Amino acid sequence: MEAKAERRTAQRGAGPATKPTAQTARADAPLARPKRIKKTEKDAPLRSAKVDPPAPGTPGAPGAPGAPGMRGTRPTRREPPRVAQVKALEQGHLAPLPERSPPPRPLISAGSAPQPPPQEPELDWDDQPVKDSCDVLAQRWALRGQELFQLLNEHGAAQHEVRVNLKDGLFVWVDGKGRVSAEARAQVLCSFCQATSVVSMAWADPLVRAAAVPRIDGMLSERDDIDEEGAWQVAMEAAEACCASYLYRVSAPHAWYFLGLTGLTFRPARKRFNPGPPVGLVLRALAEVRLAIAGRAEPCDVVRDRLRALGNALFHQAEYTYRGTDWVARLERTGRCLLQLGKRLPRPSFTAVASGQAVEDWLGRDLALELVKSVELLEDEWTPFS
Repeated sequence: MEAKAERRTAQRGAGPATKPTAQTARADAPLARPKRIKKTEKDAPLRSAKVDPPAPGTPGAPGAPGAPGMRGTRPTRREPPRVAQVKALEQGHLAPLPERSPPPRPLISAGSAPQPPPQEPELDWDDQPVKDSCDVLAQRWALRGQELFQLLNEHGAAQHEVRVNLKDGLFVWVDGKGRVSAEARAQVLCSFCQATSVVSMAWADPLVRAAAVPRIDGMLSERDDIDEEGAWQVAMEAAEACCASYLYRVSAPHAWYFLGLTGLTFRPARKRFNPGPPVGLVLRALAEVRLAIAGRAEPCDVVRDRLRALGNALFHQAEYTYRGTDWVARLERTGRCLLQLGKRLPRPSFTAVASGQAVEDWLGRDLALELVKSVELLEDEWTPFS
């Protein structure tokens, strides 16, 4: 007690008192008692891991001789549960923690898996693929077309122009001087209008009914929504039913005409060919255009294509079929007027909008009336020649 008193006296007399800092305060603070941890299921192994106290009389037991007394001794600090569990595990009181199971082995990929050896293909020579009837029909008529070209080439008429007289049912080849080099009998099978995508059989067309084939059982008189390939298919079926020798397509101002040729000869009965008047075909084409415009059931794009197609067809007839005749000037004038009418229906483009032109999808009433009157004037010019 005297030593402790001297120490306190020395501290009091040792200069001015210093203000305790955070570090000194933390060092001089009494040891905080650890918080009690709530017993949960995680601490269940700890309860089973407690060591039984030694029996009385054994060394180290309380009250045994030589054992340190409990009075005046500082109580031992309780260790955290995890540390106690580790120590118990080291002493062998707990079973070792189960190790994780090894990861599953990867499966063998399809590429590395053993593949069965390839087997030889088995061929059945008696099994022949069945071809489509349409393909067989097309191949047959393609061969006939090649045969016709070879015959014309042998007689020097492969590059000659062709002329058709539907009134007499005559189909001829004409050289550059206008002389007939070959001729054949022709019958109209059907017609195809590109503007409407309609195929009409010849026996139902009053314009060519005189030169048409007889009615074919099982074939429709008219078919809608047909493309060019479909039109050729219908024409080949009709030619097959009529036993025609060759199939030929000719262009008219308003449609395509498919003809069935028979009786080809290179010794023609006539030396020169004079085409018939184009009045009937021109009037029919103009009437179809006029009715389409008056009905206003077709969009402007279809009406424009009708006018342009008919105008270009008339120019082609003037330069090709009726070259050197009195019909050239009249055909060219009518074709030029139709092309001008087609320009009144501009396509939707930046140039048309910038120039102030009315671009619409459907015909207006006033514009339709103007176009109908213009087409009627063209019909009046051709009617006196019919």
